[in-house]
Amino acid sequence: GKAQQQANHRFFINNGRANMNWQNWFLDQGNDFVMDRFPVPFIQINPEDMAELGIKPGDMVEIYNDVGATQALAYPEPTARKNETFMVFGAPNGAQGNIVNAGVNELILPNYKATWANIRKISDATPASAAVSYKSWEVEL
Repeated sequence: GKAQQQANHRFFINNGRANMNWQNWFLDQGNDFVMDRFPVPFIQINPEDMAELGIKPGDMVEIYNDVGATQALAYPEPTARKNETFMVFGAPNGAQGNIVNAGVNELILPNYKATWANIRKISDATPASAAVSYKSWEVEL
């Protein structure tokens, strides 16, 4: 079904871990450092894609496809390729698993790390997202 998703949806949604909450966000719900840094899960998007969609840093977006939908805080990342995104894995809200696949059984071992979906803005940035720094994580050493 991934080829059909790719044909019908604009964005490649990659997912993985972030250094701040390496194992998963479920373990960090009581960690003020982590929760203050990112009050909700994020999705890193190329700034040109964000501009085309009318999305600003900190806006809430819905990521949706034929499998399901989830939400995230829009985080501009200049090193992200156009139409390719990165979404944090293992968050208690905004779970990327909602859009990856319908399920697993003994006959199906799905690709958990990637899918295709569309993205749309669902709200302007909230007061909680105003405290988030939107600097790129990529630094030149």
